[in-house]
Amino acid sequence: MSPHPDPAQLLVEFLPVLPKGKALDVAMGKGRNALFLASHGLEVAGLEKDEESIGLCRAEAKSRGLHLEIRRTDLEDLASYQIEKVTYDVVICFYYLQRNLIPLMKEALKPGGIMIYETFLIDQHLTAGHPRRREFCFEHNELLKYFMDYRVLFYREGQDTNGTYRASLVAQKDSL
Repeated sequence: MSPHPDPAQLLVEFLPVLPKGKALDVAMGKGRNALFLASHGLEVAGLEKDEESIGLCRAEAKSRGLHLEIRRTDLEDLASYQIEKVTYDVVICFYYLQRNLIPLMKEALKPGGIMIYETFLIDQHLTAGHPRRREFCFEHNELLKYFMDYRVLFYREGQDTNGTYRASLVAQKDSL
């Protein structure tokens, strides 16, 4: 498997509705989605803890001639970093769940901004034992409940064609 797989399908599908400007990729991993957004003209900041993943992302960005702002961040240590409020046009998070981070992600969006969030459902843990810990999965309708104050443009949960159970959301912050 390539160190830089294709971007998430949900991100590719909704690229046409994303506002241009600043994007934040929370728990960006090796940067597949951050690199994709940067290649489409967004100014991307990525948060990631793993030094090896950061190095791979930086090398790939350099080879593609892309600029990313990468911040080495331990997301679980909320006191050690700050996510700027009302700064980003797009906030994305794929396959990372830390419930106390969701309000900070929402506050980071500008009015009219778009949130894209996708991660495992509890069914994935119960049927496949992955992720190992139940708290790393959303319960049914839980992701949706976090964004009831947003305009939900897309929501789906269940099993995909690869057999993975996941919750997927695209929502827009009120522009008023």
